[in-house]
Amino acid sequence: MTQKYDIEDLILNYDPENPQERFLSAGLEGVAYAAGERLPGPVPWPEKTAPVAAPLSTIPAEDEDLTKFNGYDAVIMTWTVAEAVTLATLMSPGYSLSQWYQYRHNVNEYIPLVTGANAPFNDRKSERYYHSLGLYFPCRVGGARVLLIKSGLHLDKDGENLPISLLIKDVIEAVRPTLFITTGTGGGIGTDVFLGDVVIAGKTRFYCTKQFRNEPWKSASYDTSPLPPGTLSAITPSLTKVNAAKIEGGRLIPEIWSGGEAVIVTTDFFGFDDSTNFYGLQGRGRTCDMGDAMVGQVLQQYPKIKWYAIRNASDPQIPNPSGNIHEAEKVSAEIYVKYGALTTAASVIASWAVITTAFP
Repeated sequence: MTQKYDIEDLILNYDPENPQERFLSAGLEGVAYAAGERLPGPVPWPEKTAPVAAPLSTIPAEDEDLTKFNGYDAVIMTWTVAEAVTLATLMSPGYSLSQWYQYRHNVNEYIPLVTGANAPFNDRKSERYYHSLGLYFPCRVGGARVLLIKSGLHLDKDGENLPISLLIKDVIEAVRPTLFITTGTGGGIGTDVFLGDVVIAGKTRFYCTKQFRNEPWKSASYDTSPLPPGTLSAITPSLTKVNAAKIEGGRLIPEIWSGGEAVIVTTDFFGFDDSTNFYGLQGRGRTCDMGDAMVGQVLQQYPKIKWYAIRNASDPQIPNPSGNIHEAEKVSAEIYVKYGALTTAASVIASWAVITTAFP
């Protein structure tokens, strides 16, 4: 008999490299796929700008801060385990997510702030993520020094104190990068956004109707920085089609949405677009997520830092002819398990393109 699962737990914590028992027992089809089917393969990077892992000479203590990376050119922050697995595979080749460094600097300051009972930060069953602020690893892209970070905090799961904003500030104050990229999976909005497409946001926008519905910023929006010249042309089909070819229902060459109409909608709830518009997302943007607008809000305090929000559509609009949102949710979950790590490859490539054109 299959066990029930929580879709938010699945989206945040499912590990496509080493699927957890609770997901193995849930009867999700994609969990049974061979690793080569659910994990991204190598990308044929241009030789001079191929990402190269840059491990530290000694493994840092968990409570060390990030000032050793002060002056790095860029930070790429992602959120879910599946996203981070792909980020590690493509940007720190040879060093998987399990080898990234643990970050618990000043964690006691965060513990009382994270009040969400279901926050990964408070999950005592996970030694890797319990009271973890994140995982990190340095790499190089051409001459640019890049710090990769998987956040251990999440806007929608941690409670009303917004500890994620404190974490973003801590990272920025320690590293002082030239540019900051937030990337990962998201739900495609509308029938024209296909599974695996990428949205390089011209703007991020809050759409808060639940826990933050009374906040003054509940519908605030934040413009991202202009793309460096040549970014879009650097995202070539030869780079994206390698992993896109494994995605059933997506385009062989993912569409790259950018500019003023490429809006990422940050919700204070787990939602996705379906044909009934159950969550009211249609017309608000190209994809929805649960964090990017908060990054934009924090970065208003740092106007000299360029910032970019890049999302891949890890599910398309879900057909829902019966009007049963729970059945549509199951479809969404199956798609994420099968393809979340694969769709993330294209948004990692887009993040690489921003860096390689910003630091030619």
